[in-house]
Amino acid sequence: MLKDKKGIGLIPLILIIIAIVIIGAIAIVLFMNNNKEKDVSKNSSPSISSNNSQIATNKNENTMQDTQNNSGTNILSGGTYKVPMKDIYIDTPNWQEIEQAYTELFIIHDSKYVAITAARKSTATDVKNAHNEAFKEFIPNMQNYEGGVNSINITNEKETTIGNLKTYYFEGTINYGRDTIHDGYAIGYSFILDGIPCEIIGSVIDESQSAELIEEVSAVVNAMIQTVRTTE
Repeated sequence: MLKDKKGIGLIPLILIIIAIVIIGAIAIVLFMNNNKEKDVSKNSSPSISSNNSQIATNKNENTMQDTQNNSGTNILSGGTYKVPMKDIYIDTPNWQEIEQAYTELFIIHDSKYVAITAARKSTATDVKNAHNEAFKEFIPNMQNYEGGVNSINITNEKETTIGNLKTYYFEGTINYGRDTIHDGYAIGYSFILDGIPCEIIGSVIDESQSAELIEEVSAVVNAMIQTVRTTE
């Protein structure tokens, strides 16, 4: 076997050199992979944080939107109506306001209206009876609008509590007119407050009876009932 001056064979020397090169290459690969994993970890962390922030932002925006819709602040900008001589306050839409005896009318002519009726000279045994008493007051007070109110046909009804206020909810159609008879969508709530029967009722009087108008009136009435209170 061939040997160098120190007596080490050339073949073993070559094998040692090859082993050193292989070990060095493995060490370099491991070092590079380790650095790459650290870079990935650093780069991914901000992304996760950003996603969490976006989710939180979206949740807050949705909550704010729900609050705005449910509170009715966008549709009840007409101020607060106080029932005369009674501690009853209700927020109203910014529509034309007309006083008719014991009914306060808020109207968009030839389109829709909501009305608050307080039967101040009547009493009621329960919230459904409050509707009967208030509607009796409502009919003569509306004689100059849409040819007058003839009757109401209730197709959906229930007793429900909104906040601490017990109410009778109803939905159906109001029959209008003398010469020309027509029906208009109606929605409302009756209740007893400060000892008297009261009612909030909304109706679509436009002949189209469009879904859009029905939704608008329903939204206003549903918002108004949530604002009924005994203090301003």
